[in-house]
Amino acid sequence: MVSSVTQTMLGITFTPAGDSVTASLGWRSAVLPIPGATPITVGLSSNQSGCERLSSAMFSVSEAEVDNNMMDDSLCELVNMTAGLVKSALSLDQALGLPKIMGSVETIKTINGGQVRAVVLQAKSTGLILWVCEGLIQI
Repeated sequence: MVSSVTQTMLGITFTPAGDSVTASLGWRSAVLPIPGATPITVGLSSNQSGCERLSSAMFSVSEAEVDNNMMDDSLCELVNMTAGLVKSALSLDQALGLPKIMGSVETIKTINGGQVRAVVLQAKSTGLILWVCEGLIQI
């Protein structure tokens, strides 16, 4: 579902991440809650290199031209698009929250440590990790 959008727009494909997600990919994360009767949190995390590649693709600039604001905007835009797809696929009558940028690996550690039930996808070509979990993660 997500790759159908990201492959067309950005040449990025997501696949299941498996049992373990590398904490080093949590350099920067965008997290978006979908509160309501069926609360869900959608997140996108990456290392610096992955953020630069994503931003370069989204803004059609070289990686050298990417700045921190572009990285934040790119992560937020992709997590917002994903949250909209998830909301539509699950027929949720719930408003999307606003994405928030996090600069630590705590969210990845929470998910990777099995503290929440989540679907975790990885785009190995860019180092991006996309996850959807039940409930709202405190951010």
